[in-house]
Amino acid sequence: MSELIDQMSGLKLKVEKLVNLHKLMSDQNTVLKRNEAELIKKIEDKDQEITELREKTRLIKLAHAVSESDQNTRDLKIKINEYIREIDKCIALINR
Repeated sequence: MSELIDQMSGLKLKVEKLVNLHKLMSDQNTVLKRNEAELIKKIEDKDQEITELREKTRLIKLAHAVSESDQNTRDLKIKINEYIREIDKCIALINR
């Protein structure tokens, strides 16, 4: 009979350990789920930030291209005007 009592006591201790371990694991699981949710939120925020930065980069490149285009257009107009003046000088020399 004492053997049965000893087995029951041992079983009771094992069940108590399991219950405590279950509670500990449950608490850890809750913390991990909270951390996971925070990390998912951070990832979403970073993805949004990346999207915004890509859009800004695209706009900056577009603005830079337009600016270069304006400068190239100005340079081209200046060069054309120089050629026209040179042609006018040549025509004036021919007409003399």
